[in-house]
Amino acid sequence: MKNQPGAVFRYSAWDIFPALCGVGIVALVAWTFFWFSSISWWVLAPAWVAVAFSYWWSLQCISHNFIHNPFFSNPWVNRAFSLVQTLAIGVPQILYHHYHMNHHWGDSDMKGPDGTTKDWSSIYRHSKDDQPEPFWRYCFLSFFRVEVGPVIGTVTRHGRGQVVQMLVEALVLVACWAFMLVWNWQVFVFYYLTSYYVGWTLSYAEGYLEHYRCQPSNPFANSVSSYNAIYNFLCFNNGFHQEHHWDPKMHWTKMAELHERIKPQLLVNGTRMLRGPHLTTFLEEWFEEKQQEKMAA
Repeated sequence: MKNQPGAVFRYSAWDIFPALCGVGIVALVAWTFFWFSSISWWVLAPAWVAVAFSYWWSLQCISHNFIHNPFFSNPWVNRAFSLVQTLAIGVPQILYHHYHMNHHWGDSDMKGPDGTTKDWSSIYRHSKDDQPEPFWRYCFLSFFRVEVGPVIGTVTRHGRGQVVQMLVEALVLVACWAFMLVWNWQVFVFYYLTSYYVGWTLSYAEGYLEHYRCQPSNPFANSVSSYNAIYNFLCFNNGFHQEHHWDPKMHWTKMAELHERIKPQLLVNGTRMLRGPHLTTFLEEWFEEKQQEKMAA
């Protein structure tokens, strides 16, 4: 899968696109913040929406792919891009890396004999029974109950190099926030932080719907996939979620090939598949119910 020695990109030259998008997101946030007072309200409103969605997009599609397959051959360039992604998602990228890898370790598992889940972000972790936690509670509260201590502990167990990376990313992010506060605290609080929280909430909504109504213990049916062409084109094949959980190291450009390879098992195991993006799951279900009612009438 890897490129030839000396290549700029470690796995695929196609990674130039998510890499450029990551830089573009930071530029978008900086532009809307520092030129806030000179931008018309009719531009700021859609810009706020774009910034909010940029957090979701980066977390689910750019930072996510970078975690599993670092884009660049040179490790120092990867460390630099990790800093870029730290600013793009508002959290040290290396912490998000280990938080997400824990998700793959647990695969959104149900509670075990100890009354909790291996996956810190499992949709069952904070439920009061064996059912998934209610959707809206999961989306709005998950940001505030991230397992910060265990994530930092995981970083420290991976050696001094990762600890240094974590400290550098945290310092850069804090310095950036401090500068924004001094520059214009009103814009930072009411524009930046609101879009930041909404973006993370959307990401948690995505994560919930990627495992909603699945079979947690079944490696061929513990996730939801979407094969919508537009969605996968814009989101670097993020719709192939069951395929991704089956082989997390498979590069995003190879997801369609992986799907064809394991398609028989997906069909036999009843893997849940959507027509549209994950975020429109409930709308899709509502439309299907109306169609069934119409056919039954």
